[in-house]
Amino acid sequence: MNCIVIGGGAAGLQAAVTIRQRWPDKSVGLIDAENEIGYFRTLLPQFMVKTLAERKLFFWRPSDDPRLTVRCGDSAESIDRNNRRLHLSSGEILDYENLIIACGGKPILPPVCPLGDCSGIFPLRSLTIARAIRGWLPDHSPVAILGGGLVGVKTAVHLVHAGIPVCLIEKEDRLLPQALTGAAASVIARHVVRQKIELHLKSSVDNVRLTKGALSEIQVDGKWMPCRTLLIAAGSVPEVDFLESSGLLKDGRLSVSSALQTLDERIYAAGDAVTVDRGEASYTPWTWPQAITQGKLAGRNVFAADPLPLNCLTRVNSMNLHGLSLVILGAPVQGAEVAAYSRPGAGVYRELFIKNRRIVGGALIGDISGAGVLHVAMSAETEIDIRNEDLLKPGSRALRRISIRAVRPEKRALFV
Repeated sequence: MNCIVIGGGAAGLQAAVTIRQRWPDKSVGLIDAENEIGYFRTLLPQFMVKTLAERKLFFWRPSDDPRLTVRCGDSAESIDRNNRRLHLSSGEILDYENLIIACGGKPILPPVCPLGDCSGIFPLRSLTIARAIRGWLPDHSPVAILGGGLVGVKTAVHLVHAGIPVCLIEKEDRLLPQALTGAAASVIARHVVRQKIELHLKSSVDNVRLTKGALSEIQVDGKWMPCRTLLIAAGSVPEVDFLESSGLLKDGRLSVSSALQTLDERIYAAGDAVTVDRGEASYTPWTWPQAITQGKLAGRNVFAADPLPLNCLTRVNSMNLHGLSLVILGAPVQGAEVAAYSRPGAGVYRELFIKNRRIVGGALIGDISGAGVLHVAMSAETEIDIRNEDLLKPGSRALRRISIRAVRPEKRALFV
């Protein structure tokens, strides 16, 4: 096999498709532990509450390409770099010339949640589990969601609008703690509470109680509360255990260059499994858009004589929480100045993090106009005047000037 891709998520699938498009003479083998690939993981909450048909989850289906082999229901066990062999959990051994690792992450599971010993506890991760949740939910309310990040908040809102009682539990003092400041998170929290979602901040699930092998109660902050379904959205960690003996890990991390190359020149990696090293700084931009971008780049670079660097390391994300739009440009950055604009009565809050006169992150809530312009300016490292009070005002002259400065270099490049 000219190239084997480990992982059929967003990054792995994009890598495989890119290779077949760019290098039509190369054969590709795609390995994934799930039984199906090519679906939008971001749409699983809608699928679970039956507001989205299963067929609409899929953006890709296997084709008749004889040089693309897709193997589902199997996973990587270890890599023999000396002999260029991939050992699978099924016992099969595959030879490769080049390799792309895009194995993604695995959910963080609190020790009090005995997945194998009871019914009613589910990590929010795969389509297989989403199907099980879809069948379980109708007769098993109320529901608790552990984790107030993007996945947890989005799932909670979809459940409550489907008529399912929900409480949302987050260990930090605010929702989306990895992405928002306290001021921005408070806007989200107020909206969540208005949606009739019971919110528990600075809290955790301390224990669970079972009845006839099924979840019946959970203990939160020392108090027991009825709960027949517990959905775990406490985050994920890179699924790189199978690489422990490969020599590819550095301090337990799968580190790659800006071109997504590992320590082995024949092995590239992309997506939630990797840490991108860029000079003295390291980045873990684990988002769906980043996975798509990295997958395409890894597929392009793996056979290229001139590997290109990953130019954009932003963690842009967006969602709509039943009437409240949210765009995250990037998490708070230590040492950055904050520019903010708000209309509290309208549920609007917009903030930017600016360091060395350049945008390094921010969030737009309630009114997301100009998000594209600000993202382009951030990617282009356009200089920003933080003293301008209209910097974040929707439709302002300041925003239009940012747009002109951000796109002008691209226009000059096209001229040449």
